[in-house]
Amino acid sequence: MDRRIKRTRTAVFNAVLDLMVEKDTSKITVLELCKRADINKSTFYLHYKSMDDCLQNCFQIIMNGIIDISKKINYNEIKHNPQPAVDKLLDEVEKNIEYLSKFKSSSICAPAIKMLKENLVSSISQSNGFTIEENYFEVSTITFAVAGCIDALIEPLPVFDKEDLGRVIVAMLKSSKE
Repeated sequence: MDRRIKRTRTAVFNAVLDLMVEKDTSKITVLELCKRADINKSTFYLHYKSMDDCLQNCFQIIMNGIIDISKKINYNEIKHNPQPAVDKLLDEVEKNIEYLSKFKSSSICAPAIKMLKENLVSSISQSNGFTIEENYFEVSTITFAVAGCIDALIEPLPVFDKEDLGRVIVAMLKSSKE
């Protein structure tokens, strides 16, 4: 990726995070974001179709970190010792908790969370060589676990208790054995 594009997207991402701390996402304007990111309005529209598109892209950046971790999840390992994988995922969430809390109230949260769930299920299934046709039980278990974990994380925001949530997720994963 071109350095200028990377610099612009980084500036926009950081500006979005800063503004989300200060105000509700629905109140952030393109002009305000451009001023904070030190870019022109025309530059913004070269990269994004709208403010919602920009927020979606920012969420995608965070989601990519979570997806990268999920690619390393071994289904058999996590059934027996889920704690290390849960800790890594919750560490990634914790790094972005303020943004996620603000993002929860945005108009694009529900579709973005749906996309995150689908991507996580696909990533974990693919990295373990599972197909729905041949591994229905495993893919269904992954789908249930992913949906439960994300809902347990998102619903109580802005409250986030990493240790309690970790214990809940680990207990749920351990109980989903064949």
